[in-house]
Amino acid sequence: MPSASRSLLAAIGARWPAFAGDRPPDRAALQQLVDDQGAALVLVDPATTTDGYESAIAKGRIPTRDGSWHDAFNVLAFVRWPRAKLALHARVLERQQGRGAPGPRSREEDALALLDEAVIVVSGGPDAIAELEVARTSGDIGAMSTVIARGLHVRWFGHALLEHLALGRPPIGAGVWTLVAGDHAAADASLATEIAGGRFLVPGFTPTVPWPDDAVLGWLHA
Repeated sequence: MPSASRSLLAAIGARWPAFAGDRPPDRAALQQLVDDQGAALVLVDPATTTDGYESAIAKGRIPTRDGSWHDAFNVLAFVRWPRAKLALHARVLERQQGRGAPGPRSREEDALALLDEAVIVVSGGPDAIAELEVARTSGDIGAMSTVIARGLHVRWFGHALLEHLALGRPPIGAGVWTLVAGDHAAADASLATEIAGGRFLVPGFTPTVPWPDDAVLGWLHA
């Protein structure tokens, strides 16, 4: 595992000790983490969920497998991004109910799935965000790093990105979403508003950045 991957996972483990071990935390440990954060969420065995994943979340119940990095990091995403995550799953449920019957997933659902799984969020002032967007079009990670170092905040949102690190999988592209927002709470609120308002009608997270990549991982806050 690259050193930057280990560093990010170590920082997450230092902040949330349930993630400090070599194995995924079990559901009980994750529930304790949720309770410690004061979130009104209950983690449940997926086998006990009979009304669908999104419907369960709407009732404050998160289907969570024991021994799964994917599900463990999903729970952490709910802790880290409480407003945006709930908005995302509420929006998906609305789209599912709007279809009225099982059928192909809409383009908006595709976009929300990508956001949920494989996107990092960059937030900051409008001038810096505009400068970053210019640097992104060049694909120059060094140029992006220079802009980010001037005060932009980069945080993971897609929980599958962390699973990717934990399992040491081959490199992929991580999507990028930018927000004009201040602190993390403001970014969470802004992203939730965009989701609820239908901002993600089609996937739009390109150009991607390499994941894992030492420079990109160095941007992130735990």
